[in-house]
Amino acid sequence: MRQVFFKTTSALQAAAGTAGDARFTDLVSGELGFWSLDAATGGDWFASQLFQTTVDTDAEADDSTTGLTTIATPIMLKRSFQVVQGFPSSNPIASPIISAQNMVRVKCDPQADSTRHEVRITPAAADNSDPLNIKVIIRNTPTDYINYVNNASNFSDLSGGGYDFPLGQYNTTNHKVINLAVTGGANEEGTCDNVVAAIQGNTTWNALFEVDDNVTSFDLKARHVGVVFDVIFENLDGNTQQQGVLQAGWAPGVGNPWQARQDELKAREYAGNFNRMYFPETYTDFVTDSSEWKRYEVTYRTDGDRDVVKGSQFGSCIIYEANADDVVKNVLNAGVALTASTEYLF
Repeated sequence: MRQVFFKTTSALQAAAGTAGDARFTDLVSGELGFWSLDAATGGDWFASQLFQTTVDTDAEADDSTTGLTTIATPIMLKRSFQVVQGFPSSNPIASPIISAQNMVRVKCDPQADSTRHEVRITPAAADNSDPLNIKVIIRNTPTDYINYVNNASNFSDLSGGGYDFPLGQYNTTNHKVINLAVTGGANEEGTCDNVVAAIQGNTTWNALFEVDDNVTSFDLKARHVGVVFDVIFENLDGNTQQQGVLQAGWAPGVGNPWQARQDELKAREYAGNFNRMYFPETYTDFVTDSSEWKRYEVTYRTDGDRDVVKGSQFGSCIIYEANADDVVKNVLNAGVALTASTEYLF
């Protein structure tokens, strides 16, 4: 089971307002809660640490600030818990009951921007007025889920242009070559102007690349997730070639809109809409714009030791917290502000 939760309210649900099963109706849309089954009343919300990462080795029993030693395996402070999130109507989404002995990993990641692949070409004076050819070798094409979903170009095009990755550029050899002819200008600046105009005026190239004119150089920047390419700039008269210079390499980052949206859609694709215990009747879109997110993931063993299934199955709860907030860390990152990626293994 792979579930995705979105916390869009500023606070965690930390106390139940009513008794019994009705407590889950306390959650408003986008509010996240951690439910402990340890309480004598049958369960209650908690907003404190789920586990501890240090033990006190100091002889002074009344001093909890000194003598703390970090331990390799965190100690669970709850015997069992659930992750729960409210929706505008109907049932909240809830994880299965996760027992302490089934915990595998907690991964905490701050938001980090995606970096698009970018290459710079600087035309030489010898290129002026000559016939030129820009050759791009597309090494990697998108493999992310979001590029295969209808009407998702506003997320998959990281330039914000709303372009779909051109179907004809997908390939199985990872070295597809495309060419674009252009004539050099009266000087280097004119050549760059001609290149920019040619790329923006070509349907396929414009859908693949955002081009920046730097007066005497130009930058090709991939629009889409996961695209990696090489550039060769050819002077057809002079029979010379010039390699592009890498300005930035592709890096996916964490908690970007395209990642959050694809996890949201993938969870629906995996789950279907059939189980009211775990899934609401009507889905709400929580990723609708360019908002950024912190990302947490809880991995746990499922109760799979039956018949032919032997303990090798895992479930996960992926939690996205609006980047402006920072309270899930109080439960899943030992109370420490989320400024660097952290992993806890149980």
